[in-house]
Amino acid sequence: MSIFKILLPLIFILISSTASSSIVKVKISEQLYILSGKEYGTNIGLIAVENGLILIDPMPGNNHLSELDQVIQSIYDKPVIFILNTHAHSDHTGGNKYFESKGGKLLEGDIPPEGFTHIRVKSHSPVDNIFYHKGSNAIFVGDIFDTSWHPTFYAGGIKSFGNAVDTILNMGDDQSLIIPGHGVTANKSSLIEFRENTFAWIDRVRELYHKESDLEKIIADTQLKSILQKFNASDKTTFIPEKAYKRFIERTISVIDNEESLQQAH
Repeated sequence: MSIFKILLPLIFILISSTASSSIVKVKISEQLYILSGKEYGTNIGLIAVENGLILIDPMPGNNHLSELDQVIQSIYDKPVIFILNTHAHSDHTGGNKYFESKGGKLLEGDIPPEGFTHIRVKSHSPVDNIFYHKGSNAIFVGDIFDTSWHPTFYAGGIKSFGNAVDTILNMGDDQSLIIPGHGVTANKSSLIEFRENTFAWIDRVRELYHKESDLEKIIADTQLKSILQKFNASDKTTFIPEKAYKRFIERTISVIDNEESLQQAH
């Protein structure tokens, strides 16, 4: 059984939301909540510290920022003092200006808030920020790891993806909670599984690409489709639309071409 699927019932037990709300709340501990906006599904970290709140990746959707603020205040009734982003994509940064206008300070340098460890890597985007919060033993990894979608290692390539995962695995301890950019929370065992499945995907695409010139034959490969389903943590009936599946193959081929060209150049 997939480790992702073992974690799912534990997470759903913790979910607290109302039918009319666009914000889903997951209580991890007295100090940590994960909030998610239904419009984007971005995991938003909310951490209570002594003099206020730290918000990570605030983006429930442009039309729901005031609602997000209300939900935050209903939980802790403290001001947001710092804002952190795991990367610069708008589904993780879209709420920055709103919370800055409320008095929050966006931290973009290499000095994290007290109690946090911050490491920069390159995988999903040119600059991916990994934040480890010791007090809650939680690691925020952005879209380096996504339990709701296939892997997206396009900015850093294969080697940098592996390095990014190793960086995460070397933070915290074996009980650390991993907060992906989207999807259910996970642990290090599930991240290792995700890495193995990603490398299996890349190896199969590479094998087919070197053997087949016809993209449609690669798309139809049953082994490749089987590997793709290993990323389907929530057992969705339709996990990846056909257009997105084709695009995933094309972008993987592009990464393979780029890395093989660099190897030949050296």
